[in-house]
Amino acid sequence: MSDIRFNSLVFDRGIESITHARPETMSTMPERGDVPPADVGARAQLDGLLQLASMNDRLDAALRPRLANRALLTPGRFHAALGAVHQWLRQSAQQCASDSDNARVLNRATRLLGEETSLRELVQMFRSALYQG
Repeated sequence: MSDIRFNSLVFDRGIESITHARPETMSTMPERGDVPPADVGARAQLDGLLQLASMNDRLDAALRPRLANRALLTPGRFHAALGAVHQWLRQSAQQCASDSDNARVLNRATRLLGEETSLRELVQMFRSALYQG
């Protein structure tokens, strides 16, 4: 067998040594807020060409909401938008205090969004506790 060498890989003996990348050459992971949403993940181009869309795929595409700004689905921007909506709901509920039906609906929406925010903060606290070990 011929002696073909690629860096430290020798085909007749295997790997001779392992080198570690220097920290300045290693690429870093993206920030958590800049990660694209899970449903936007890269799809293999060949799979897209060879596979025909099934009825389930067509139904999923028809039911998925249309978004003008898909960047809103990143965690950081979504959290900021959720906070802005919560603040807007609180202000609207205070302004509609005279109209009992609208005030009741807005107060309930504010309360539910507040509970959602507190649950998200609790999940974040548990997640960070798991990361710390």
